[in-house]
Amino acid sequence: MKSPTIKHTRVPSASGGKVSLQRGLSLVELMISITIGLLILAALSTLFVNQSKTRAELDKSNRMIDNGRYALEVLSDNLSLAGFYGDYDLSSGAPSVPDPLPSPCTTTVAGISAALQLAVQGYNALAQASEIASLPTSPCGFTYTAGNNLSLKPGSDILVIRRASTAIPIIRDLAVTGTHYLQVSRCQHDAVPYIVSTTPADFTLRTTGCSKDSPTPYADLRNFMVQVYFVSPNNNTNPADSIPTLKRYELDPISNNFVTTPLVEGIEYMQIDYGLDTNTDGAPDSYFPAPAAADWPNVVAVKMNILARNTEPTKGYKDTKTYTLGSAGTFGPFDDEYKRHAYTKFIRLINPAGRRE
Repeated sequence: MKSPTIKHTRVPSASGGKVSLQRGLSLVELMISITIGLLILAALSTLFVNQSKTRAELDKSNRMIDNGRYALEVLSDNLSLAGFYGDYDLSSGAPSVPDPLPSPCTTTVAGISAALQLAVQGYNALAQASEIASLPTSPCGFTYTAGNNLSLKPGSDILVIRRASTAIPIIRDLAVTGTHYLQVSRCQHDAVPYIVSTTPADFTLRTTGCSKDSPTPYADLRNFMVQVYFVSPNNNTNPADSIPTLKRYELDPISNNFVTTPLVEGIEYMQIDYGLDTNTDGAPDSYFPAPAAADWPNVVAVKMNILARNTEPTKGYKDTKTYTLGSAGTFGPFDDEYKRHAYTKFIRLINPAGRRE
């Protein structure tokens, strides 16, 4: 094949001379130009792909970090309210710690009232692959069977928080039958310091300004709250999505039953150490993963340890790290394609600790 002939034409210049103009390119020059263009395009494409991958990894890491921080925030906020019972300070008329400990999922008035001393209550998983030896009793329904909405992830603890609502108190005349309320007396003439009931007529305690003979003015009511936090191996269970999720199982004031709410996805493990106050000064003196039954009223702080995991794998990555989660020891290596991050936070139980100061 012959190369095209390049013809030159001389035209007059402004100075009167003649200038030679090129009217075409050789095939070799054309091919070189195309090759250079393709190389530049390939470099730009590689840069774009790498930038996209980096951005995707940063997004996944940011979501994991946000999820871990948010989980700690949710747990911290609710633990700081544990043991809040309005005007009742447990200094008089408080029930003794029941033996055996009550089920955190009971909806009976007697069961809820008996557990008033237990602002927090926990169930301990010893290590990464451990199942909790003594699960909360019926009617909780917690299980390690896959697919159940309350299925538990081995290696994660269960945390129970009891308190009254911090919302505006409810006047007695607006109480709804079937809803658990706490009424606290502020009248020196009342025979008992508090009442827990689901029947509005039972709330006969009075507030300040009462007299010995008058049945009124009635003290206001607060919704009684029981919250159970746990880690499930799935966010959605039908079908199972294999995304570990922090969930809350709590007493619903409307239905008078416990309902499950997924809170934070990507939370793989939760381990808790409880700080006991042994000299009644409001400060923790020692930490235990599973206090004795009689020691739960002495818990004034917790060390919360959680392990967050990406919800999506990173292709080509292998997690060979180990993570320390309190007294439960190290978790991992997992040898999979998920990135993880461990979080630890000290949380003071303001109400139980404040009453001892």
